Amino acid sequence: MGGVRVREETDEQLKLVKEPSLQSFGIVIAFMACGYGAAVYSEDSSLWKLVYVVSGLFVGLACIEDWEYCDFNRTTNELRQKRYTVYDKILHLFSTKNDQIVVTSLSDIVDVDVEEQYVRYFGNTYQTVMVYDTGIRIGVTESFIYGNKSDQEAIADKIRTFLRLGERPGVVNGDTSSSSGDEEDFEHVDPEELKDDLGKPL
Repeated sequence: MGGVRVREETDEQLKLVKEPSLQSFGIVIAFMACGYGAAVYSEDSSLWKLVYVVSGLFVGLACIEDWEYCDFNRTTNELRQKRYTVYDKILHLFSTKNDQIVVTSLSDIVDVDVEEQYVRYFGNTYQTVMVYDTGIRIGVTESFIYGNKSDQEAIADKIRTFLRLGERPGVVNGDTSSSSGDEEDFEHVDPEELKDDLGKPL
């Protein structure tokens, strides 16, 4: 599966993108080859041969991974996430009115983490997620990605650096916590001293 990469990086913007891998396009070619082979070696009519080729093309396109975009914008304090299937991409050439965009506030993000999921027979997959102050976790990508965990951790570190999470007061490893000095504001009182004070005449 295609991994997440940095598309653009400035002081005010960080754009991440996940695009279909070469394997996805290879699957399209494989299904088209199957459809073409069925058409060539079939004794059916020309109409049916065309159906074989077109069916192979559509099945292959359905297997292509999605295009996913994450745009961190410090100027507007927004995170915009967009996701397109191959059919959305085709429609996008004619109109952008149907774009599905998720917008959240950068100020609500308290940490960035990498989650791991094991898939039987295939191994481990990873997903970089943003942790919000409400406890919600939203992935940079909708699906988990095969590959090295270090690649996802590098993306997570880049997001943390861009958002300057380490500079925010009260944010420690994704948790908003009060300062430890709050407990020091209360003076410890010895019970024995309290008894002596109560026994003294006014």
